[in-house]
Amino acid sequence: MSDLLHTVRQHATDSGRFAEARIDGARLRCRAREAAAEAWYTVEREGDAWAVGLETPDRWLSESIEGDMLEGRDSAEELVDDELVEVGFPHRCGKVKHYRDDAKVYVFRTPVPLGGVADEAAGVTTFLLAFEAAFAQLGDMQGSSAE
Repeated sequence: MSDLLHTVRQHATDSGRFAEARIDGARLRCRAREAAAEAWYTVEREGDAWAVGLETPDRWLSESIEGDMLEGRDSAEELVDDELVEVGFPHRCGKVKHYRDDAKVYVFRTPVPLGGVADEAAGVTTFLLAFEAAFAQLGDMQGSSAE
């Protein structure tokens, strides 16, 4: 597990799409580069699978993302799927859960479908980058002129 997280962290860093990428216990946290408030993309085990998420303690950022999806009428799954199709990933995005956790952090989270993917680290990396590409377009994830 740790080897996979180290490999994904290195690829995330090399992509240049995150402000920083670090392993925090048993999870990878990649800071969103342009977000108007603190936001982290995460990779961690969820049962027998890997899960990718976006977390922010900022209610307004979470609401701006959700509002863009409602206004654009594209679901998070459809947006991630568009990115996955573009890179030739063999699976589609499952349900993206949106909730506020016990630590009062707003979370968008989905399992990574890896069935039949030979290189697990490459599959998780591809999914993480597709997830980031989809969410980076939403709400105040590219900053806000109203700050």
